[in-house]
Amino acid sequence: MKRLPLEGIRIADLTMMWAGPYATRILAEMGAEVIKIESPRAWDNIRTLIPFPGVPEPWNASYYFNDYNRDKKSLTLDLAHPLGRSTFLQLVPHCDVVIENYRADVLDNLHLGYDVLRQARPDIILVSMAGYGKTGPERNHVGFGPIIEQMSGLASLTGYGDDGVPIKTGISYGDPVAGKAAAAAVALALIHRQRTGQGTFIDLAQREVLSSLIGEAFVAASLRGETPRHRGNRDPRVFAQGVYRCAGHEQWLAITLPTRVEWERAAALLGIDPALPGDTTDHDVIDARLSAALAERDPQEAFELLARANIPAGRVLDTVTIHHDPHLAARQYWVELPHPRMRPWKQPRTAWRLREANPWPRRHAPLFGQHNDEILRGLLGLDDDQIAQLRHAGVIGDAPIDPRVG
Repeated sequence: MKRLPLEGIRIADLTMMWAGPYATRILAEMGAEVIKIESPRAWDNIRTLIPFPGVPEPWNASYYFNDYNRDKKSLTLDLAHPLGRSTFLQLVPHCDVVIENYRADVLDNLHLGYDVLRQARPDIILVSMAGYGKTGPERNHVGFGPIIEQMSGLASLTGYGDDGVPIKTGISYGDPVAGKAAAAAVALALIHRQRTGQGTFIDLAQREVLSSLIGEAFVAASLRGETPRHRGNRDPRVFAQGVYRCAGHEQWLAITLPTRVEWERAAALLGIDPALPGDTTDHDVIDARLSAALAERDPQEAFELLARANIPAGRVLDTVTIHHDPHLAARQYWVELPHPRMRPWKQPRTAWRLREANPWPRRHAPLFGQHNDEILRGLLGLDDDQIAQLRHAGVIGDAPIDPRVG
């Protein structure tokens, strides 16, 4: 039987919101047993963000939460309570990895820092994903995605709105990028432990991860003194490039013409006059001719026509159109998972396809506290009285305390 690469690995997941849960979802898709730990008093806020309408338990019916947390198990523990802390330390010896994205000082304030975790399991791997890292003058600031993006330097490339205010790329671009980096960090730490028998502590600053993706701009500024120029859809390194409206509501096609050869080839295919005034590229003329030629064309047909001629092109798919993309459908990218509180909807499967195994989403995101008994009783061996004590103290529960939907 084929095995996923992380089968047999158990992860204690203390993350919330997007970056951390996205990392642990990737690890779960690769076969790890991920135990998502939330406090009844301080749960993952994504649980109550945009829930399925009209349900009695909105914290179990959030689209966001179910996308980022599928294939995991749910354990509720209030780590701020002495019983919650001691129970968590009973769990640590059974885990290979602990991952968290709290503010930098939170884990130490809970008396659950790396040195404490090492006493429970000497080869434990700890990944901390604080927005600004565990050290430095800004270490204790709260790092939400839109703020991290602005502080990363990315806004110097994405530009400014009509009012002169820096604009961000969309919905917290830094979060999934940091999640990918954290998943990779866990894989490297597991390899290191396999080779040396030693655990490790990884300080992963989300701001620094995002800044590392714009290295070309940093090089231009630091070595050549260049100020970033906002070129829109154009690139000075190619003959012509742009995004052009096609037939249909908000249907667009992106085209890159590396040299004059591709321009002439595209012109022939689309019935455009290839002649340009003068010997240099007149980008405005090219844009106007491509816009006129594509305005009444079906975007998929135009894309396939150009692609067959080895002209770099691609549709600009919105969040509705992408669900019907024929290429993604052929690769079985979209899946629907049954859920006891929500009707099924299309969700993306893992982007990693392995020759040795075929990762596939196995189950919906866990209900709040769904696996409390399985973990506390089955894994840790707690008896009825001990579990009752945890419940009576509010350390565990099957619903958030005073949930707020927003």
